[in-house]
Amino acid sequence: MRGETQQRPDRIWTNGYVGWGTALALLALMIAGLLAGHATSHHARQVAGTVQSADWRLNGDTGQTYPFIEVKLDNGAFVRVGNTAPALPGIGDRVTLRQRAMLFDYLTVYEWDGPSAIISGPDTMTATPVSHP
Repeated sequence: MRGETQQRPDRIWTNGYVGWGTALALLALMIAGLLAGHATSHHARQVAGTVQSADWRLNGDTGQTYPFIEVKLDNGAFVRVGNTAPALPGIGDRVTLRQRAMLFDYLTVYEWDGPSAIISGPDTMTATPVSHP
């Protein structure tokens, strides 16, 4: 038997193991990436702040309106807030936000849950001439 003919079955046999090894390595990387993304995206904490601006904006490409809310947190940072609620908070309202770290803490997302997340209480309410008895 010629040498070329003898090596051909061996090459085919090793290519099968290399292919399976590559596929298993890619599968392990995908699972590790999904687990890491899941672990970092679901850890949330509550933070409070004061609404600085809240209005509806128009996306010129799609014609859709979207909420544009900016909040000053208690630590002094200004953040832009994502919102799916049908209403906007008033300027000066104290709100509770959900802060989530995404993508291995490189990105932080702030979300507002709607009018039920407005903090009301004696320390945030101010007296006006109309509200005085």
